[in-house]
Amino acid sequence: MIRKFDSIPKEIEKKCIDEVITRVQEIESSEVGIIAAQDIIDIVKQNLGPEIYNTGIRDTKKLLQERITDLETDIDMLEQ
Repeated sequence: MIRKFDSIPKEIEKKCIDEVITRVQEIESSEVGIIAAQDIIDIVKQNLGPEIYNTGIRDTKKLLQERITDLETDIDMLEQ
C-alpha cells in the first residue's frame, strides 16, 4: 500500500538524500552512503509524514470552513 506521503517525486528524494549525506559529513566528518541516507529519510517520512499530511488536511478544512462562512454571509446580505 502506498501512503500519500510516500509518493515523493524522485528528484526531490534525490535532493534530500544528497543533503543528508552532506549534512552528516559536515557534522561527523565521516562518510555516509546512499542507503544509510535513504534509511534516515524513510524514518523521518514514517514518523513525520502522517503528521505533516494531517496538518495540511486540517489547514485546508479550516480554510474551506472560513470560505463557506464568508459565502453564507454574502448570501445573507443579498436577502431582502
